[in-house]
Amino acid sequence: MALRSARGARTADVVLVSDRGPVTFRATPSGPTPERRTGSVTALLDRSARALDGDVCWLAPSASEEDRGAVRDGRFTGLGLGYEFRPVPFRAADYRRYYEDAGVRGLWYALHDLWADLPRGLDDGGPGPLGDGAALRAYQRVNRGVAAAAATYCRPRTVVCFQDYQFATAPGFLRSLLPTQTVGLFVHAAFAGPSALAALPDAARGLLLRGMLAADVLGFQCERWADSFLRFAGEAGHEVDAAAGTVRHAGGRTLVRRYPAPPDQEYLSGVFGTADADRWSGVFGRLREGAGRGARLLVRVDRLDPAKNVLRGFEAFALLLAERPRLRHSVRFVCCLTPSRPAVPEYAWYAARVREAVAAIQRDHPGVLTVYWEEDRVRAMAALREYDVLLVNSVHDGMNLVAQEGVLVNRRDGAVVLSARTGSAERLGAGAVVVDDPRDVRETAAALGRALAMPPDERAARAGRMREPLLATSPESWLRAQLADLAEVRDRRFQGRRC
Repeated sequence: MALRSARGARTADVVLVSDRGPVTFRATPSGPTPERRTGSVTALLDRSARALDGDVCWLAPSASEEDRGAVRDGRFTGLGLGYEFRPVPFRAADYRRYYEDAGVRGLWYALHDLWADLPRGLDDGGPGPLGDGAALRAYQRVNRGVAAAAATYCRPRTVVCFQDYQFATAPGFLRSLLPTQTVGLFVHAAFAGPSALAALPDAARGLLLRGMLAADVLGFQCERWADSFLRFAGEAGHEVDAAAGTVRHAGGRTLVRRYPAPPDQEYLSGVFGTADADRWSGVFGRLREGAGRGARLLVRVDRLDPAKNVLRGFEAFALLLAERPRLRHSVRFVCCLTPSRPAVPEYAWYAARVREAVAAIQRDHPGVLTVYWEEDRVRAMAALREYDVLLVNSVHDGMNLVAQEGVLVNRRDGAVVLSARTGSAERLGAGAVVVDDPRDVRETAAALGRALAMPPDERAARAGRMREPLLATSPESWLRAQLADLAEVRDRRFQGRRC
């Protein structure tokens, strides 16, 4: 039975905090209506939270007036989620600055080392999104607000787990309210390292490090990103034990761990039980067959995000066709691209360049390239089922679940061309065609050529090596691993008090 805190709020065994929650209310002619939200992090947490024992509360910031009214009217009670969810209201201007300016145009670009890939000065020559301090102050207001909301759900043994870079400073705010609370932070994004973070203002870099080190357990998708953070902390003067994965600092000790996010095999199985999925599989199969016997289907499924490196993928494909013109008769390239953050100036600029590259290929090589520009999850999954070669060439990527989903659902022993700078490379590298430098267009083109020419027996062997480490994973085990490490820290802390 859940307890009541001193402030009267319902307390929980586990408090999760993410930027987007599982439900939002929309205005309709019949009144505010709940709507399930999509997104890889949201879906991962939803599946994980439903499987947990005990009382679970999930919090997320919201600038929606409908959500604010739904909270006031008690509409978030009884949604049948399997856990409690509450949005934390913020002003729209603060949320935009926190998410777009500080989060995307500051931290996201730094964590993925995108400074060289994007134009500067899209703010009319101003100081940039973090330069004037307004965005950073808004980021701190949101982090402080969600930490304060989380505190109201805490009893002494409650574990609080913040999810992703949007809440990098929230552990510090919670620690100031509840000094002995057990706090975790998991970073879904990449962590490119000290040199990429050097472009941030000193104040932002200092707040980032102090906030992250306020967590008892700090999680990353893979060893590469965990090691990068340890270097970041070490260069700042903290005592780092890389072998043990610990950082000692004035506030105590932070454990740095890896928790690779897995694909949701239950969801994938459900997709392919639909007529729509079969229809799209037929479309892609006929597209391959129309190119002639022995033709190959090359596929990419991505958001239009500069970190995904879509533009260089098209440049590599164009280079491959220029150097091996016969391929235009035996390869069909299908891309399922989802619009992403269109209000962010750099994203709009990048999307326009991608469209230009697509138009050039389609003009020079009619019929070779098919691009879908809107989100359709079933269509994307069907494309993954049918690929002969999958291209994933991210500049940096925390994990990239598309690569793993493709390996699991593909029924043609397809090859995967995979950036070494993705978390998935640690799991799939033994079977993938790995691109060491995803910014090198010629290296990417050569990798595509090798994958397209790969003989069937080699493809089958590689596909088996990639599939094997994925079969025993699940979203539930991913979150439980984080909570188990946090519980161990908590129990040691309580044992120490008794001693």
